[in-house]
Amino acid sequence: MREQTVRIPDGDTEAQDIDFLWSAIDEVLIVAITDAKGVITHVNDRFCHISGYNRHELIGNTHRILNSGYHSPAFFRSLYNTISHGQIWRGKICNRAKSGALYWVATTIIPRMDEAGRIQSYIAYRFDVTPLVDARNKMKQLARRDPLVDALNRIGFAESLMEETRQITVSGSERTMVMIDLDGFKEVNDIYGHDAGDTVLVEIVERLRQFAGQDAIIGRLGGDEFAVILEDSCPPGKIEACLKRMLALIERPVLIGETGVSVSAGIGYTHINRTVAAVQQSLKDADLALLQAKQEGGERIVAFTPSLRSRARQHQMLMGQARLAIERGEFELYYQPVIDLTKGCVTFCEALLRWHHPQLGLLTPVAFSDVFSDFQMGVELGRLVRETVVRDLAEWSENGLYDGGVALNLCVADFGADGLADELCRLTREYAVAREKVKIEITETIFLGAGRSDRVRREIDRIARAGFPVAFDDFGTGYASISHLRELPLSHIKIDRSFIANIKDDARDLAITSGLIGLAQGIHLSVVAEGVETVDQLRVLDDLGCTECQGFLFARPVPAARVPEAVRQACLVLQDFRQSRATKRGLLPKRREVGAEYGGQ
Repeated sequence: MREQTVRIPDGDTEAQDIDFLWSAIDEVLIVAITDAKGVITHVNDRFCHISGYNRHELIGNTHRILNSGYHSPAFFRSLYNTISHGQIWRGKICNRAKSGALYWVATTIIPRMDEAGRIQSYIAYRFDVTPLVDARNKMKQLARRDPLVDALNRIGFAESLMEETRQITVSGSERTMVMIDLDGFKEVNDIYGHDAGDTVLVEIVERLRQFAGQDAIIGRLGGDEFAVILEDSCPPGKIEACLKRMLALIERPVLIGETGVSVSAGIGYTHINRTVAAVQQSLKDADLALLQAKQEGGERIVAFTPSLRSRARQHQMLMGQARLAIERGEFELYYQPVIDLTKGCVTFCEALLRWHHPQLGLLTPVAFSDVFSDFQMGVELGRLVRETVVRDLAEWSENGLYDGGVALNLCVADFGADGLADELCRLTREYAVAREKVKIEITETIFLGAGRSDRVRREIDRIARAGFPVAFDDFGTGYASISHLRELPLSHIKIDRSFIANIKDDARDLAITSGLIGLAQGIHLSVVAEGVETVDQLRVLDDLGCTECQGFLFARPVPAARVPEAVRQACLVLQDFRQSRATKRGLLPKRREVGAEYGGQ
């Protein structure tokens, strides 16, 4: 855009109008005029006021006297290229006043040309927009900081990490990025209230600053997850010892009123150097190390290794395959009979999930346990298992193939929201299956986790009140199993197979199993022994008064179509065992045909 040559009209009135116009401009705008080479030839009072220089200091100088260093040389090359071609330039410029203070001006630079199109001078009109820019910068800063703990939030931390990565690339130095997840913080909130929880978070950040330095880059990435970039705090080769000191500092009690509360933490870390240039990758690496620390238990410090990334990729691949497996119907329920030693028949079969993997073949849950770590996947598989169990029960009953019940296992994801009891009631109603034929098996792991225990107990109570029997699986292996016997509406306990394996030869396992059976009988609970594989194990359990057994001795898990066959086999094994024992005692009962009393025909 070219400016036409300005001519001042003849006559006093026109001159007065021009004078008035310049006076008005001086009152509103910051004005400077330079010659074609950029040398200042005129400034108004507002220019002097905002820059802090007087006219004598400015005139004869160039605008370099105001250079703040904020803009790159490329910025000014682009500006000069525009105006030197006779075009108007508009934009914001950060200048430095004589006092050293920075100020921002919205600038319009207009080239003034003669009739031949040669540039004679430049006129720059400016508005002071410093308050506006400061306000925007403050809003930007607030958007990148956590106001509670006065640390960077996830966005701010990622930006700071990016800048650190640039410096590392140039200097060749190295940093250590540490990610921290607090353990026990939820309990502080639940017991002492959210104000106490806020106090703990603020104190943790202050301790991290105390450890890493007041200028360290510290971020709060989530509720109780933090990240720190360490520069010189931990010398190479001593990082583990250094982080142990950090962990000890975090775990010191925090004073809430007159009460000291403590939290522990898991720590994952990775090194950032020239070979790790991607910001997101370094965040993922540290996060993988932290995840490993949490999986190994509290108060762990784990360094990132490439194997963690490989494992994470395998996990993601497995999750993708599992999602496809649900759509393709590759998951199937197998059933293993549980035989009642007192009744001589199979009263329940345990439902066990199997995956017909297209490449790896038939997989048991041990091979795909990671699938259940994904909450949504756990929810979908849980619904699939429950509906399949009730549908199979209905088909067996309708065809007269099996009239017993099925025990199904619940996982943490099944209790992710209320409504499990309602779902079971709806399924049994739709398929016309008696509720007492659907036994729910739970383990202690479903109670672990902040805030989860009470909700799980309420839902189990609803399930039991609705008429579904409840069994406690893997009994004896948890840290608080005895208290669960008193607090939960149980009908059965299942003794973990680890006690059964050596029950004949290990006096301690025998004593523990005997004690558990006696305890259950004393409070009128049925006892199921898992993992029974030999006649000797069965003989000991029978002598101890165990009421039910399950294991390879009787039958292996089989698909739904083969359940009647497996039930008959289990009953025949028990009948042979009874005959064998009777023979040794001098009794010779006639062997009976396996009929309805042995699980149904």
